[in-house]
Amino acid sequence: MGDNETNTISIELTELLQKRLNFISIMQQIFGVLFAIGGAISCLGIITAIIGIPALIAGIRLFQSGSALALTVNSKKGKDLIDFLNCLNSYWKFTLIGSIIAIIFYALLFFIYIALMPKFE
Repeated sequence: MGDNETNTISIELTELLQKRLNFISIMQQIFGVLFAIGGAISCLGIITAIIGIPALIAGIRLFQSGSALALTVNSKKGKDLIDFLNCLNSYWKFTLIGSIIAIIFYALLFFIYIALMPKFE
């Protein structure tokens, strides 16, 4: 495919599909707020901020994704759908980063705990 060629996807936006997309957008906004609040609370600690910052950013991006999806349903513009997909992509990137950091963080805590645990003989 050349630089000037584009692909087009056509979707029939039925009333049922609109209702489902609106529900998904509301859920994304609710969970985005909850994740952002959780990330902000995690940022209160110095060490836990390592996990909190990606969670906060992911929550914001999930909220933005839900807003863009709601705009897509209402305006029926392709630009809003692209914004939705870009925000959702960003949400998953920060969720992956946060998950990897959390796994490493908890593994380190586990090994430190094992190393400092008293030995029973």
